[in-house]
Amino acid sequence: MIRSIASIAIAIAAVFLTSCSSSVGPLNASSQEGGLGHERVNLEWWRQLNDPNLNQDIASAFSENPHLQEVALRIERANAGVSQARASGLPHVNLGFGYELGRREEVDFGPYDIPEWRSRAGLSWEIDVTGKLRAAQRAASATREAAVWDVHAARLLLASRIASTRLSLYRLNREIGLSIQLKDAAQHTLESLIDRSQAGLIPDSLLDEQRAEIERVKRAQFELERARNLAVVQLRTLRGGSNPSNTARSNFPAEFSFSSRSYAELLSSHPRVLAAEARVRAAFQLQNAASLDLLPSFQINLLADGGQASLVENFRVWTARVGPSLNIPIYDPSRLSALEAHRAEAKIAAAEYHQTVLTTLQEIDSARINLISRRSQLATAEKETQSLASSKKGAHEQFTAGLISQIEYLDTEQQWLESTRNQTSLHQAMLEAQLNLLVSTGGGRL
Repeated sequence: MIRSIASIAIAIAAVFLTSCSSSVGPLNASSQEGGLGHERVNLEWWRQLNDPNLNQDIASAFSENPHLQEVALRIERANAGVSQARASGLPHVNLGFGYELGRREEVDFGPYDIPEWRSRAGLSWEIDVTGKLRAAQRAASATREAAVWDVHAARLLLASRIASTRLSLYRLNREIGLSIQLKDAAQHTLESLIDRSQAGLIPDSLLDEQRAEIERVKRAQFELERARNLAVVQLRTLRGGSNPSNTARSNFPAEFSFSSRSYAELLSSHPRVLAAEARVRAAFQLQNAASLDLLPSFQINLLADGGQASLVENFRVWTARVGPSLNIPIYDPSRLSALEAHRAEAKIAAAEYHQTVLTTLQEIDSARINLISRRSQLATAEKETQSLASSKKGAHEQFTAGLISQIEYLDTEQQWLESTRNQTSLHQAMLEAQLNLLVSTGGGRL
């Protein structure tokens, strides 16, 4: 009897399955987890800079940064969702006890008391004939995959912010050193002007102008020191609260090395794109599960019920029932509403994926344009600095020979210092452009 009922239920479900189609979306492909994406995100790309201070900063941030820990905890929540989805396809066993008073009356035997203590046990198992439970499990797995890629994207962003802060710190330290040299040069110029003013060769107004120039240089140095201290605070925050080491360094690290990859390879291994793709798969699987939930569901039930005067006595009366059940939803507004909601969520996820791809391509192209421009600007700045260095050397020789005044020599030296400062800024900007290109392509090597 049970087998015949089960056969009928499966036949009815098969009719519904052949008459209804389910959409799982355009990205129902298998996950790329373990492929090129993991190969690239697991590369410690920042070690190319050969900066042990940066390595320590990133190691500390990966273990102590609270935001990164919060993102990583989402994986545990996603794991719980996977377990919950898998549990929906397993048998459910229940055991309960209760106390109730009542009477029962039958025609042949008359009224008699109903045992106060009731004991119940049940087993129910929904057979996933339509595949809706499997679709929900695939959605949970895709959600977990998105959480994993979110962690990789957060690590990439955090490491890049630390590297950028380190570059800014080195530039500020170098500019502070150059500002001190500018101040010393301006002070030497003032001393020379004082001597000439005392000799009656120049008016006192030139002394006031030079003093104002010295104060301007001091004010600029104070601003650089303020920015440097803020960079140290930011670096400490990114590290998770611990103090960074060697914050007085002023020389830049080595440049990155790149190898060419196609746009398809870059997008297929970018953690942010992979996270968005996983969310699309999860959304379409949920839509698929909601659509399959409109089909009949098949369950196997095993129920037992007993009553006794007390928990220590034998059962006075008990019943046991076993058999399959078929639930055919004719019209269920809540299920229809859930399907519409999941359809909307799937469309939103697809649009967000499309926007993520466009934004990533924009970031890659913008970073490449900036890198090319910064390299060209740095090359011209280096040539300018070299020319001014030669001019400064010649001016020093002329000053030593008494051919030019000290003021002219100090002016030449100040021009060289300003050019060196501009070159430092461009060098830092070029390294920032390299860093942005590396981050925009998803980390690792291009």
